[in-house]
Amino acid sequence: MMMATAIVFAIYSVLWGLAPYDSINLPSRFILDISDWPLDNLSKPLDHNTKWLTSIAAGLLAAISIFLGGIVVPAIKDNNRRIMHTTIFAMVVWYIIDSVGSIASGVTSNAILNTVYLVLVLVPLFPNRKNENN
Repeated sequence: MMMATAIVFAIYSVLWGLAPYDSINLPSRFILDISDWPLDNLSKPLDHNTKWLTSIAAGLLAAISIFLGGIVVPAIKDNNRRIMHTTIFAMVVWYIIDSVGSIASGVTSNAILNTVYLVLVLVPLFPNRKNENN
């Protein structure tokens, strides 16, 4: 399940990363608009800062997907609790910062979507808690 999540995050990061390219950024505009529900800005062009910040965020999400697939998936297979715990901590820190900031910015719908993403990452980490070897 974690590898599937990593792949979904990678695809999402590529689509989100199209933001700076006006002729092909419809997927980015859709992701941004659905994150700030309701869908009401899809036809509007993205401003300079949105393109820039979205590129940064997409790059970070791509890196997270690589870490999940290349480090966390093997850690789950090996029941490496240190990496699993660090992943849980990192994702909870991301969730708090991103969600609180989203709510403070008036975009509560993004915090709701963040909850879905958090669950996708955390669920595969908890079934392995039964083995206390590591």
